[in-house]
Amino acid sequence: MNASTDNEPVIDVLDEPRSRRDMLRTGGVAAIAGLLGVVGIATTTEAKNGSSLKAGQKNTATKSTLLESRNGPAFQARVTGGGESIGLRGTARSSKGIGVQGAASSEKGKTVGVQGLTESSDGTAGQFVADGGGTAIEARAAKKGVALRTKGRLELSERSGGAEAIGAEFVIPVVGGLSDKSLVLATLQDHRPGVHVEAAYVLDAEDGLIVVRLNQAVPEPARVAWIVLD
Repeated sequence: MNASTDNEPVIDVLDEPRSRRDMLRTGGVAAIAGLLGVVGIATTTEAKNGSSLKAGQKNTATKSTLLESRNGPAFQARVTGGGESIGLRGTARSSKGIGVQGAASSEKGKTVGVQGLTESSDGTAGQFVADGGGTAIEARAAKKGVALRTKGRLELSERSGGAEAIGAEFVIPVVGGLSDKSLVLATLQDHRPGVHVEAAYVLDAEDGLIVVRLNQAVPEPARVAWIVLD
């Protein structure tokens, strides 16, 4: 610090060049200022690695960015507007890319890699859509683990249902299509002495039809419950 008289301002002079830590600290302050002050500016920024993140702009880097926190979320995204807004979106353009990945690295405890929450009674905590006709959810478990566990009701809206008819054969259309590997399970929902389901199988995979056959015809309408597994 240079000395000054009563009429001169005090000016701080750095005797040594600023360290990398100081520069990073200053960059963090600049990032916060950017988040508060630049929202709404839609431009493209080709920033270098190590530059501050700027809100309202496209930030490009050749290396990954790590946010680390000892307590609480390391990163939070919030949308305050209405409509079908999105708080966080991950996109991977590679043919083997992963848009969003969550990992719980602890080898002990009931850890959760990705968690979705909803407070609405009509809401969905997790939604997976395969627009291209692929698989929406693939569950895997190593060794003796459980690939899929449900606590509560399980609803298969288009792969199960009920039918009512008279006779010994029920032909039922199934939404979503069938394959030659589809398995059909069926059971009577009404008590008919001596009557039982003799067979249930795919009648026409292309047209999406299954058939449930009874061992004998029923004179009155009977209900049959069915489910299709692929």
